[in-house]
Formats: sequence, C-alpha cells, structure tokens
Amino acid sequence: MTRHKRRVLGFAATVAILGGCGQTEPEQVTMSVAAPSRPKAPRTPPPPAITSIAQLMTELGIDQRVSLPEDLAPMTNPERKAVLEFFDSFARGDSTALRSMLTKLDRAELDQLVESGAWSEATMGIGQIDVQTGTSPGDGLACALAVFYVGSSFQPQLWYYTVDESGPIFEAVAAPPNLIDRLYGDDWISQWFAILDEELALADKPDEEFTVTQQDLSDGSNRPARGGGGPAVNPGGPPSLPGSPSKPGPSGPGRRKKGPKRAPPGPGG
Repeated sequence: MTRHKRRVLGFAATVAILGGCGQTEPEQVTMSVAAPSRPKAPRTPPPPAITSIAQLMTELGIDQRVSLPEDLAPMTNPERKAVLEFFDSFARGDSTALRSMLTKLDRAELDQLVESGAWSEATMGIGQIDVQTGTSPGDGLACALAVFYVGSSFQPQLWYYTVDESGPIFEAVAAPPNLIDRLYGDDWISQWFAILDEELALADKPDEEFTVTQQDLSDGSNRPARGGGGPAVNPGGPPSLPGSPSKPGPSGPGRRKKGPKRAPPGPGG
C-alpha cells in the first residue's frame, strides 16, 4: 500500500508541476535528499624535523675537532649525518669509513695514500676541521667544503656529494693551482668555482705569439756595445707576490696564518 501510494503521489506531483487540469491541489510530498559526499583531502604529512648539529654530533659520536655551524649545515638529516660522518673519518684517520663514501676514482687515490703511509702522516696532525656546505653556482649541486688545520697551516678542499638510499657519495672537486692564495670573502664555495672557471677559460685561450724587435747595438767592431748583453728592462717586470688570503672563522674570514703549506689530507688535495 505504501509503495503504491508513493508511486501515485509521485505521478500527481509531476502532473501538477507540468500544469495538469486537476481541480484539487495534490498532496505535497517531502523527499529527503542526502547531501553529496565530498572526498576528503589527503592529509599532508608534516615536514620531518631537522635535528640540530649539536645533537647529531652527540648521537653519532662525531669527533669534536669537526666544526659544522648550524647556519652552514644542510637542511635534511640524512645530509647532515653524511657530512658529519665523512669529515669525522678524516679526524679519526679512519680510511675504511672514508673509502665507503668515495667515488671509484677517489677510492683508488685513497688506497695509494694508505699504502704509502701518507694517509696516517697527514691525518695524525689534524687539529681542527671547519666545514661549510652549499651549492655550486649554476647547476646547484650540493657541495661541502672543509678547511683542515694542521699545525700553523691550513688547507681547503671541496667535494660534491649526494645522499640516497644506497648511502652518501663524495667526489673531490678539482683544486686550481695556488688556490690557497686566491680565496677571499665569506663564500669560499662560490669563489672556488669562480677561480676554477678562470683557469678553464685560460686553458681554452690560444697562446699569443710575441715578436721581439731586434736592434743592432754593435759599434761596427767585433766588440759588443757597452751595456750589450741583454735588454735593459725586464719586459715582464718583477714577479708579483701573492697576497695573504683570508680564512673562514666563526663570524667570517680572517687573515691567513703564516706557515709552510701542506697538502690537504685525503685524496682530493
């Protein structure tokens, strides 16, 4: 009965809407309509918290000679751990740990250093390792630069690095000649690549040919003229002396310590 009534009332309502000729007003039917369901937006997981460098050094047992300021550290925990452990292996002279984080070419160079005894000699004198991270200009590749302090001298070295599921990999960046005397400013990573670009541009530049005009200084006899024996002025001038570069410090670069230069520990020097 109810089912039949719903069908009749439904039809009567339709007729009334279309202008049927019935004299009596049809009974109104109220039908409940469920509100359309809206798909729930997926919840965005909160970004992972970044652990402080101080806490990571404690958790990982990093040698206190490794210094990585918070404002110069990577922005993810995997990268922070990789950079800290990489330079910790230098401070401890742990060639096995370091080898697992190097490219094939750098591993071969490290093996030669270990075999010759140069690795132990270079790392045993490390007093401090100042580290900063950033990116290479243009391509934006992650980089880590370290300044190794050995005695009264210091030596920088720069690496590219990547961190993925298989672990971190570091690759040494080429070091231009006399680099230690050419770095300045606060951002040594950008300076490093700028100097490297200058060296590559000079290498691509064709050699210029100079023609020296010959002048007869003889007096007609077999004796050379007075003062004959070479040019009076050196065309090249006196050799220029390299300036003293600045060195990174807690609040920016300072002045370079005087002392004998020494190759940086590790295969990237």
